[in-house]
Amino acid sequence: MFRGTWLCWGSLLLLARPTELCPVGCDCFSQEVFCSDEKLAAIPPDIPLHATDIVFVQTSFTTLGTRAFSSSPNLTKVVFLNTQLRHFGPDAFGGLPRLGDLEITGSTSFNLSTDVFSNVTSLGKFTLNFDMLEALPEGLFHHMDGLESLELQGNRLQTLPGKLFQPLTHLKTLNLAQNLLAQLPEELFHPLTSLQTLRLSDNALSSLPHGMFSKLRSLQELFLDGNAISELPPEVFSQLFCLEKLWLQHNTIGHLPLSVFSSLGNLTFLNLQGNVLRMLPAGLFTHTPGLVSLSLSYNQLETITEGAFANLSSLSFLTLSHNAITHLPASTFRDLEELVQLYLGSNNLTALHPALFQNLSRLELLSLSRNQLTTLPEGIFDTNYNLFNLALHGNPWQCDCHLAYLFSWLHQYSDWLFNIQTYCAGPAHLKGQVVPALKEEQLVCPVTWERLGFQAQGLDNAEPGDIWDLAVEGRAAPSPCTYSNPEGTVVLACDEAQCRWLNMHLSPGRGSGSPGLTYNASREWDLRSSCGSVRVILSIGARVAGP
Repeated sequence: MFRGTWLCWGSLLLLARPTELCPVGCDCFSQEVFCSDEKLAAIPPDIPLHATDIVFVQTSFTTLGTRAFSSSPNLTKVVFLNTQLRHFGPDAFGGLPRLGDLEITGSTSFNLSTDVFSNVTSLGKFTLNFDMLEALPEGLFHHMDGLESLELQGNRLQTLPGKLFQPLTHLKTLNLAQNLLAQLPEELFHPLTSLQTLRLSDNALSSLPHGMFSKLRSLQELFLDGNAISELPPEVFSQLFCLEKLWLQHNTIGHLPLSVFSSLGNLTFLNLQGNVLRMLPAGLFTHTPGLVSLSLSYNQLETITEGAFANLSSLSFLTLSHNAITHLPASTFRDLEELVQLYLGSNNLTALHPALFQNLSRLELLSLSRNQLTTLPEGIFDTNYNLFNLALHGNPWQCDCHLAYLFSWLHQYSDWLFNIQTYCAGPAHLKGQVVPALKEEQLVCPVTWERLGFQAQGLDNAEPGDIWDLAVEGRAAPSPCTYSNPEGTVVLACDEAQCRWLNMHLSPGRGSGSPGLTYNASREWDLRSSCGSVRVILSIGARVAGP
């Protein structure tokens, strides 16, 4: 957490050069002083008068006495990083009329009293991150009414006094992330009428008081992710008219009231990932037409209610991956004309409606990976003119005649498509084959008696759905065209309406004969007659014996 700050100051140390004599254990660079000697026992008394910034890193002194920097009145920034500081005298930072930025990060546990910061009225940014603080006195900020940024991340705070932030009417950023906050007074944030960013991520909040955010009418970003929130009061966000980004991921929210987002007309980003949502009410986003990014992945959605995404005409990013979706109505994405990225991976989809993506002419990325899709309907991508990244892997694709549309579409746009590698799960003789590498004539369906439309000798007991056997003989019907191969082992008779009679010899016969055909394999023949030529393809599928 602190390494980035250390590297920043380390770079300063390497790039700058000392301009004058410095206190022992410190280095001076123009107006900055950098002290990192573990042997430093106290604040150096000989800090250059013109210095404005001083940084202490991994120093070992533990006490900061009263008015410790009184001999350096020009300091505007004081930073302690990973030091042993734990005791503060009254008015410890007195005598610094220009101090605007004070940071104490990564120190050992210490207690703060209200008189430590009694004369820091010019402070604009105050940071107390990762200091193992367990409590804050109610009057801690009484002399900081000009404060604009307050960082309290990574401590051990379990609750906060109700009037703690009362003087901070100019505060714009408040960070309370990574604490142990389980409950907060309803009026805690009411004085913060100028607040723009509030971070409450990674705490232990299980509920939100109805009026907790009711006075934060300037708020633009709200982080509530990583808590244990199970329910949102319908009006909890009702006064956040300026809110643009809302993080609610990794909670336990199972239900969203229909009106919960109805006041968020300026919302552009919403993350609901990692909750336990089972459904979305129709019209949920009717009043958030400016929403650009919406994440609903890692929930328990089984379907999407028609109208759930109505009025999201600006949405460009939508993820529904890692749910349990089995069905998507044809109109699910009808209003999402600006959608660019759509993630539907890791669901239970078995089929898609041909019109599902019909209005998504701007779509560039679509993930259908890790579902239960065996084929795609004809024309499903015909209006997706900008689609170039299509994830199809992890589906049990059946590489037969029903996959012809997808196969043709992949070949048509193969020069500019990404992420299209996907494999056949069946039939058995094509299992593991890369779909785009197949030949079109390999995409055939097993011949069944229903589809043939003729009678075969010796197979009177065959039933609809049976896969054609190794040899088929038929009785000829009147036919103007009889096609055959040169060996005469394959003969097909056709009239104007359909082919009615087929004779095949797959075992060695007269002349050169014809070799047999193994199970789960296919073979093709080009047949000719005075009428022209036709191609016959035979696939043999072995069945597992029933009980």
